[in-house]
Amino acid sequence: MTRKINLSERADAELTELENNPRLAGLFKQVVKTLALLETNTKHPGLHTHKFSSMMGADGEEVFEAYVQNNTPGAYRIFWHYGPDEIAGKKRLPVISILAITSHP
Repeated sequence: MTRKINLSERADAELTELENNPRLAGLFKQVVKTLALLETNTKHPGLHTHKFSSMMGADGEEVFEAYVQNNTPGAYRIFWHYGPDEIAGKKRLPVISILAITSHP
């Protein structure tokens, strides 16, 4: 199932910072690939997606963590939750809300 990706202000700023820093071009490419995987398959084995119990969404949603990198000091992660879904005409559009794109806490 394809889902729409919505970035929080924080996630958008973090993604823009990666995109605008030539030294982080490789990391930016990894983040974009991870976002593409999340868009099409949140359970893709390469994402190592799991619930992140130390955080909740603004409306109490369960937050998940997906790996951008693995076995790397300060490995990057994407923190996200399902919804809120959007309505386009008579169709329901599933959404993933990206809360943060950051190094592992």
